[in-house]
Amino acid sequence: MPIAVVTGATRGVGRGVALALGEAGWEVWVTGRTLEGERSLHATVEEIDRRGGKGVARQVDHRDDGEVEALFDALREEHGRLDVLVNNVFAIPTDRMWGVPFWEQRVGMWDEMHAVGLRSHFVASVFAAPLLLEAERGLIANISSFAGAGFQLNVAYGVGKAAVDRLAADMAHDLEPHGVASVSLWPGIVRTEFVLENEAHLPFSTEV
Repeated sequence: MPIAVVTGATRGVGRGVALALGEAGWEVWVTGRTLEGERSLHATVEEIDRRGGKGVARQVDHRDDGEVEALFDALREEHGRLDVLVNNVFAIPTDRMWGVPFWEQRVGMWDEMHAVGLRSHFVASVFAAPLLLEAERGLIANISSFAGAGFQLNVAYGVGKAAVDRLAADMAHDLEPHGVASVSLWPGIVRTEFVLENEAHLPFSTEV
């Protein structure tokens, strides 16, 4: 059974990716901070199992490098390998995300989105890479957005997504000689819980 780690899998794109992998018969280690409830690690794992895969819940705060390292140490101890890392985790600030110029937004928004949503992707990749390199195969998929190519929502968000794209490309340069790929994925506008809750006020259409 192939093994994947999907970060930030309690809701949204991360949950969707984890469920799809489970349906394809994968063992999926999912991370997040919420263990119980409708949008939680246990809810995601239960659905992965129901679809025919095997879910493993790991409570991880991706602002804490030690917790991330412990995740991959546990994976090494249990399986000694990894096939795919999906870097998806992202911190959505409570501030208004659009319609406010950057000089009127809280500076801390920058730090929140770039710590969990950019730096978190790099840190998880650092600890995942040795497992992938030993197998001389595998994939790091970084969930990004078309916001990296043009203005969407706000300055900090767009810069973060552009940086995720560059992170994926530069990691691919180092990983290619070892048979491991690194890509950046733009899912487009996904009707996640956040989008549905804010649909009437978003500065773009969610119609397909």
